[in-house]
Amino acid sequence: MENATKCIHSGYAPKNGESRMIPIIQSTTFKYDTSEDMGKLFDLEASGYFYTRLQNPTNDMVAAKICALEGGSAAMLTSSGQAANFFAAFNIAQNGDHIVASSSIYGGTFNLFNVTMRKMGVDFTFISPDASDEEIQAAFKPNTKAVFGETIANPALTIFDIERWAKIAHKNGVPLIVDNT
Repeated sequence: MENATKCIHSGYAPKNGESRMIPIIQSTTFKYDTSEDMGKLFDLEASGYFYTRLQNPTNDMVAAKICALEGGSAAMLTSSGQAANFFAAFNIAQNGDHIVASSSIYGGTFNLFNVTMRKMGVDFTFISPDASDEEIQAAFKPNTKAVFGETIANPALTIFDIERWAKIAHKNGVPLIVDNT
């Protein structure tokens, strides 16, 4: 399917008589016939929506559309780039783990990694995006779980060589996380 077609049709499959485009669901809560039905949602025994802060049909459809456009296996919307970076890093690394990161990243992300996530026990090594392959490789530790960079760093406008850093990350068996916000 072409990207233009995916952009229009992915993420939402209307049934007979439903709107052609993704509906905007503005409700904060959703109705269920019994408290048992709600209990199954809270216990993760059933799928569905119960509170928009946690999940919303419109957001899920937009995420599915982005996933299809990017050729991904899953997608998720967050309220901010910082939330996205936190989820990406913390779902891969935990207390006692390590991440290699470009030193040319947004200041808020640097503080998230260097201060907040360090308090959670995740260690970071920051390397110049222009470092040699050998210098980047030297930053890896046995507990390295990921590599992180920004497509175009804010505010320096440094261009991150995604292909080069991806090769090094994959050679070490870890994913490359790229912030493209």
